[in-house]
Order: sequence, then structure tokens, then C-alpha cells
Amino acid sequence: MIMERGFEKQMRRCTCHKESRARPALGTVMKLTTVGLRQACAARAQALAFECADALEARLAVTTGDSELMRLWDAPVAKPIAVSDAVWQLMRVANELAFRTDGIFDAAASGSDGQAHWTDIDLSKRGYVRFRRKMRFDPTGLVKGFAADIAVQAMSEQGARRGLVDVGGVMRAFGPQEWRVQYHLANSKHPLPVALTDGALAGGGSNSGRLFDPVTGVMHAGQEWRDLRLVVRARTAAVADGLTKVAMLAPGRAATLLPRLGASVAMLTNEGAHALEYAS
Repeated sequence: MIMERGFEKQMRRCTCHKESRARPALGTVMKLTTVGLRQACAARAQALAFECADALEARLAVTTGDSELMRLWDAPVAKPIAVSDAVWQLMRVANELAFRTDGIFDAAASGSDGQAHWTDIDLSKRGYVRFRRKMRFDPTGLVKGFAADIAVQAMSEQGARRGLVDVGGVMRAFGPQEWRVQYHLANSKHPLPVALTDGALAGGGSNSGRLFDPVTGVMHAGQEWRDLRLVVRARTAAVADGLTKVAMLAPGRAATLLPRLGASVAMLTNEGAHALEYAS
């Protein structure tokens, strides 16, 4: 009984133990937090997560000719190209988003000025990609979210049961732990807290850059959303990240499209969170 009480006391202490580490990744800052792991275990879990993010960044680099993404860009039409499972999975998620959003999100079109589309990507054989026409597949619309998801997977495999991953503002929480994400709004001294438990959040609007609309073929300038702050909630960070572009490009359709993927979108103002129709 004494041993059991001592073990229970130790477990309670471990449950509250929190470890955080941050470092540059994917052109932004990646912060990892675990709850319930002691320092050494947390360090191992987080090191593996950072390693996975670094590997993904290298595979998608456009500054070196031998990255997987550059090999895909340069590949002859219709030739199957072997890729890592991470890149194949990222492209599968991108194509699924394109299909489920009726092409409003389309990583093939956005990188090719509308000259190619997601239907020109053949992923029928796992580990291989075949382009039906020349294109520059552009993963930037969901890569931060995808990196957050693989970081969660890596830390979970190392024994982490609760935690939070933040990749440049794209958040993924896992386990039964509620987090308060603070969103800073223009013309407001106080941030707006948004609760997150075992899911993902991604913001869009005021800090967004140029955005290509695959449906209309129009390139939108970032200042179009300078007064808008959106937040998308989804089960995974890759989906939340990608759907912020859908919410910005097609706000009138987002309320119908996002629930198909188990997601929702709200507009943030100084008065709180509102349905997207509030902005119409």
C-alpha cells in the first residue's frame, strides 16, 4: 500500500510536469510542449519531432536541385517518381483537400498559375508520384500544419500523451489537456483567448501574403485581408492550415464546405469570435 501510494504520488507529479523547446524550422519558429514527461524523456521526444520537421523541410527545399520537390518539378510528364512517405502523405492530404473543397484549395494550381490542377497528380501507388502535366506543386498552403501533425506523431511514439505544437501560429494539441491560445488583434490591447483540446487551430487574414484563387485564376494581394482575422478549427493541423485559404478565398462557401471535413471557421474581433457570415 505504501508503494502504491508512493507510485500514485509520483504519477501525479509527472502528470503536471511540462517541458517546452523552440527552434527555427520551415522558415518560422517551431515550439514543442509536452506535459507528463520528465526532462530526459521529453527531450528525446522533442528531438525526434524536430528531426522529422528538418527532414520534411529538406525534402521540400527549392534552394537545392536534389530535393524531392525539385525532382518532381523537373520530372518528365507521366514518369513515376519515388518519394518519401512523408512527401507522399503530404500530397495525399493536399489532394484530399482539393477534392473536398471543390478545388478552392489546390496546391497544383497555386504553384502553376492555374495551368495544372490536383487531378493532374497521380498518387495511386504509395511512395510514387506521377504528374500528368508539367507543374510546380506548391506545398506552402499546408506545410506548417503538416509539420505540426508529424511532430505530434513523433512525440506520441516516444511516449508523450499530452502536448502542444506551434509551427508559426499553426497549432496542434494532443491529449486531454485544454490550452488557451492567445490571438492578438489589431487595435486591441488585450489578446483574445481561444480554447483548444486535442485538435488544431490555424489563423488567416491580416498576416497572410499573396494568395492564388484556383477557381477564378486571380492572384489576390495580401492587403485584401489586412482588417480580417480568421481562425479555423479542425482535427489535424494540415487540414486547418489548408482550410484557412478556403475561408479567405470563398467565405460564402466556407460555412458549408468546412463541416464536410469536421472543421469550422470564425472571425475574431475585439468583441469575440463570430460566425464567418458576420463579415459578409
